[in-house]
Amino acid sequence: GCEGRGTIATDVDCPFCLGGKVRRLQKFKPDEFGLIITDEGHHGTASTYRRVYRWFGQNERSKSLGLTATPDRSDEGALGQVFETVAINIVLPWAIDNGWLVPISQQSITCEHLDFSNIRTTAGDLNAADLEKLLTNEESLHEMVAPTVEIAGDRRTLIFCVDKMHTKLVCELINRYKPNSARYILGCTSPEEREKNFAEHKNGSYQFLVNCGVTTEGYDDPGIQVVAVMRPTKSRALYVQMCGRGTRP
Repeated sequence: GCEGRGTIATDVDCPFCLGGKVRRLQKFKPDEFGLIITDEGHHGTASTYRRVYRWFGQNERSKSLGLTATPDRSDEGALGQVFETVAINIVLPWAIDNGWLVPISQQSITCEHLDFSNIRTTAGDLNAADLEKLLTNEESLHEMVAPTVEIAGDRRTLIFCVDKMHTKLVCELINRYKPNSARYILGCTSPEEREKNFAEHKNGSYQFLVNCGVTTEGYDDPGIQVVAVMRPTKSRALYVQMCGRGTRP
C-alpha cells in the first residue's frame, strides 16, 4: 500500500498519496468538516479543486456549496460535474434592479487600425500572442488610450490589458497624455509594491490603475467609477468579471 509513502502517481487519488505526493489538505480530517464552500465556484471542475472535493468527500455526510457570479466556462466544462443542483440563480439585471449592483453605462471606442480577422483562437479565447502584436502597435495604442483618458475625465479608472507588454505600454502612454496619473500591476509585481499601488489608487493618489489579470476576480474597490476593457475576449465570463469591478455600490 501507499500509506506513509506518498510517492505513487495514480490517475485517481487514494486517501494517502493524492496524485503522487503528500499534500497539505491531508492535515485536515474529512469527518471534522460538514460544509465545503467554494468561492469563484466556476473553477470547481479543475483537477486541483476536484482533489479537494474528493478528500473531504470521504465524509459522506458533508455538503458542498459553490458560489460564483459567472457560472460558465470558456471550455464549456459543466459545473454539474461537481455540483448536483442549482440553489439560486441571480442574474446581473436583477442585482442592479434590486440595488445590489450599480447600473452600467457602456461606451464604445472605434479603433480603425484594429483588425481581428487574423487573430487565432486558443483554448476558446483570442490568442494572447496575436493580440499583443495587434494591440501594442503605436496607432492602436493611441486609438485606445486617448479616448479613454478623455471619457474617464477625473474619475478613478481600472484598465484591463492583454499581457505584460501591453499593460506597460498603455500605462506609459496614459502618463504621456496625463503625467503621473497611471500605474500598473502585474502578476510578477512584488507584494509590497502591489499593496502600495492598490492602497494609493483607492485613496485617490493617482487615477488610472492598469493591470493584466490581477484584479479580474474578487478585487473589491467600490470607488472605481470607470472600467476600460482593452483586453478583447470571447469569454462571456471573463468580460463580466472585468466589468463587474466597477459595479460595487
